[in-house]
Amino acid sequence: MLLDGDNRSLPDRELASEGLVIGRWHRYEVESYLVHPTALNRFLAPQVGALWLSQADSALADELPPAVYRTPLADHDYLTSTPASKTILPKYFEAAELKLPKNEYYRIAEQMLPEEIPAEIREKLDQLADVLL
Repeated sequence: MLLDGDNRSLPDRELASEGLVIGRWHRYEVESYLVHPTALNRFLAPQVGALWLSQADSALADELPPAVYRTPLADHDYLTSTPASKTILPKYFEAAELKLPKNEYYRIAEQMLPEEIPAEIREKLDQLADVLL
């Protein structure tokens, strides 16, 4: 079971059952790993004009603490306490006047380059593979 980081207060023993392996994302939720300005802009660019892309990037820069905007792969308390799917990403897409429902956020991940993917994603996928294979 892979849980979002927002329910850290729930002890694993409350969820445990025989054979169940419990993991938790370090960041607030899995969508928090999509917060990478370069990747977001790459995803958005073909869908909107330059003006809307610029507005969206400005909104993102205004929303994020400067350190998160500059180094999105680093550990930031902001990303462990902020629900990106309810705050950061909707504001970004609203600034571009693009309606992108949460169930389509996977499309952002499709555009990410390997070096834009946080190491924790690979670690968790490897752990899942170890359990499932």
